[in-house]
Amino acid sequence: MRAHLALACLLLSLAALGCRAPQASAPAKAQAQGPAWLTTPSGLGILDLVPGVGPSPTLGQNCTVEVLGWIEEKGEKGRLILDTRKRGFPAKFPLGVGRVIKGWDEGLATMKKGGKRLLRIPPPLGYSPREAREDIPLDANLLFEFELVDIR
Repeated sequence: MRAHLALACLLLSLAALGCRAPQASAPAKAQAQGPAWLTTPSGLGILDLVPGVGPSPTLGQNCTVEVLGWIEEKGEKGRLILDTRKRGFPAKFPLGVGRVIKGWDEGLATMKKGGKRLLRIPPPLGYSPREAREDIPLDANLLFEFELVDIR
């Protein structure tokens, strides 16, 4: 119930506050290439690469995504930390129930099925000390490119 309320509050605050211009720390290379980054009130950066045409997931629905993930280095994609295609299977998880990092839940909540999106996840929305792997610095910004393959 708390997860439902938290996601509802998040979506309402995003709708009420809108998105603001990106901070200076947003990846310079992505900004220079065209579309503008949107930054949510939580600090999550969003850049839609391919808008989806299907529905958006709702709280608790299972999302299937293909993901590439990098440590941000000097405002650009740095070391690769995740590639679901290379490992041979997509990531699957229920939206908004805390099974993935906060930045994933927030960034996928407004995607549409079939879309591709780049997320810039600041440390507060990334891995906690309990979740982090030793190859991911706790203070690092993370970049994830998602393709929302399926919603069930």
